[in-house]
Amino acid sequence: MTEGAAPLPYRRLNPPERTLLGPDLSNASPRARQGLIGVLEGANDPSFLAVLDEAIARLRQLWRTENEDTYLVPGSEETALEAALLNALQPGETAVVAISGFFGERLADAAERCGAQVVRVVAPAGEAVSLEALREALGARPTRLLAVLHGEGSTGVQQPLTGLGELAREHDALLLVDSRWTISAVDAPHDEAGIDIGVAGSQKAISAYPGLGLITFSARAAAVHNARQQPVASPSLDLAQLRRFREEERAAQTMPAPIVYALTELLQLISEQGMDYRADRMVNRRDALVAAFAELGLSVYAQPGFRLPTVTAFKVPQGVDADAIRRALLTPYRIDIGGGLGDLRGRVWRVGMLGHSAQPTFLLALVTLMEILLEEAGQPIRERGAAARTLLAQLD
Repeated sequence: MTEGAAPLPYRRLNPPERTLLGPDLSNASPRARQGLIGVLEGANDPSFLAVLDEAIARLRQLWRTENEDTYLVPGSEETALEAALLNALQPGETAVVAISGFFGERLADAAERCGAQVVRVVAPAGEAVSLEALREALGARPTRLLAVLHGEGSTGVQQPLTGLGELAREHDALLLVDSRWTISAVDAPHDEAGIDIGVAGSQKAISAYPGLGLITFSARAAAVHNARQQPVASPSLDLAQLRRFREEERAAQTMPAPIVYALTELLQLISEQGMDYRADRMVNRRDALVAAFAELGLSVYAQPGFRLPTVTAFKVPQGVDADAIRRALLTPYRIDIGGGLGDLRGRVWRVGMLGHSAQPTFLLALVTLMEILLEEAGQPIRERGAAARTLLAQLD
């Protein structure tokens, strides 16, 4: 403490409970909370390592891959993405990045910070990048990496994966897919789709807690890493080091054990429920909310055919203060939704239906309050109560 400074008063932390309907976090599943209360074990304890191995095995099952190089890394999906780029790219190599929003641009920036020459392929507003546009970009120069976000959380756009694996192989490039907004909600069989590097995080649709990055490397991606001429800039994210942690020096890496327990519980739950159930549930929740909000005069930013099931960006009506509505939802009603990013700041609300948060009671509360708040803000409402009735009629 600085000399002469007054001591900070004691204050017991008591964060308010929230209904998380934004694009970043879901409310934690009770199964995740069950994992958190497990007894803390040492990083090299055989019992903990068995759980860690189970989590990785279940992650392979979820991603439908046989990749030996599949890991959990302390951090977030951004940590996993950084690890992917650092291991796949050497300075001066070319990366083609598909961009349909704020986070695609951030991916491109991250690749540039790895020293890559980045070619940005930008989609029309509300759409995904076309296969033809990516083919043209890859054909223009030798390319090491084709990188896409399976779901763009700033616009609610889903990028089709069909044909990307074949396209990357035609040009001897690796395919990186960031599935942070689609993992466990949209089926993406990595081996079948030709995905060489997959990344995600432990939160969002999985509904565990933040704190882990998830990453997998195909044999092709591992071979590119093994042949590189320059060392990976980050020692802790180097694929070679991740292998050593797994095979030789497990005690040298301290993992956030409670988050691993929580993630393992959720991966088991996902396996029990099955991807068909989870994917259908997410689409049903999205479609029901879109229909309900249409009764309030709200339209969707993403075009039909490109809509992400887990995050939907709704256009803010002219004359309505987007941030004021969000503040009114948060206090006193404790409902959290997202605002627009970049060029869409103040122009959209982003609603996340992520895993455990996609509950009918949560969505009904949001729809009911949005009707009241929009009417107070001067937005014409055609028929009071119609939005809630529409939601309930469409929910499974």
